[in-house]
Amino acid sequence: MDSYNRNYIKEEAKKMLEGNWGKAIAVTIIIWILTDAFTQQNASESVRTGFYFSFLQFGNLLSLILSGPLSLGAAYFYMKLEKTENVNISVIFEGFSDFKRTFLFHLVSGIFILLWTFLLVVPGIIAAIRYSMGYYLMAENPDLTFMEAIQVSSGIMNGNKMDFFIFFLSFIGWFFLSIITFGLGFLYLAPYYQMSKLNFYRRITSTDYIAD
Repeated sequence: MDSYNRNYIKEEAKKMLEGNWGKAIAVTIIIWILTDAFTQQNASESVRTGFYFSFLQFGNLLSLILSGPLSLGAAYFYMKLEKTENVNISVIFEGFSDFKRTFLFHLVSGIFILLWTFLLVVPGIIAAIRYSMGYYLMAENPDLTFMEAIQVSSGIMNGNKMDFFIFFLSFIGWFFLSIITFGLGFLYLAPYYQMSKLNFYRRITSTDYIAD
């Protein structure tokens, strides 16, 4: 996938988000609160009050439990958004109706990534890329098991892992900008990246696409 196609995918993402940035930002905030906010407390303050370790453990457990269903819900949200502007943000909670499958996908893929990372950082990154399309696959295929989602995602990423890595790196400037704006930039970056990533998925799964 050349730079023209990457730019096209990202420009299309912006067009799809037109008129829906408020909803996409709300989804980003809700997911952040439910999965990451509890694990990003100020450590020195928490240690001073004596509750750091118990609070951190609670936050990590909550993130582990909720990340899978909410990730599937986010996939539902952006997939609906690409088809219509009339999307309710409550869609992100629909993933909880498929809790077991999404929880197991998040847990098992996370373990695989961790095990590969123990070898070297690069194999861990490759593993993360390999499983990155799993939630889209589960959203479109309700009968797909979590292990099948892992396997199919790995299959469709064959020949596309480097393209996805370069695609991911194309957002690095926005990432640093988000950091220097004390996280506010992520309210723009997260929806922009998620919609672009969905477009990447559409591109590599289209019948007329041939990997470079």
